[in-house]
Amino acid sequence: MPATIVLKPGKDQSPRRRHPWVFSGAIARIKGEAKEGDAVRVEAANGDLLGTGHFSPGGSIAVRLFDFGAEAQLPSPTFWEGKLRNAYQLRHRLGLATGAGTTDVYRLTHGEGDGLPGLIIDVYGDTAVIQAHSPGMY
Repeated sequence: MPATIVLKPGKDQSPRRRHPWVFSGAIARIKGEAKEGDAVRVEAANGDLLGTGHFSPGGSIAVRLFDFGAEAQLPSPTFWEGKLRNAYQLRHRLGLATGAGTTDVYRLTHGEGDGLPGLIIDVYGDTAVIQAHSPGMY
């Protein structure tokens, strides 16, 4: 069972609005054991599930959320594949990633913007450059 990060009363509004960061000062307690990079659940003080994300105890951003709401999932290979597929399909609809445009260079993932906090993937033709800025994305 993953650890659960319980927020202080009144500190649940940002995740309810789908802001992807939980700051360390918003945390009331941690139920269970969480190590850096672990997937954790985030709950409001009243027990509502707010989302799931990667834990990072050393900095001001303690959790980077990758899923939100009562139906938030813990990551699995199919979860990550779905996020990457969605990012690719969006770039394709925008005219990138088609091979028919004026460039074959584009950013496949924009970290938090694609629900992949701390992960940036740039595509240069047939080469992808991956940057992981969060221990949970290694």
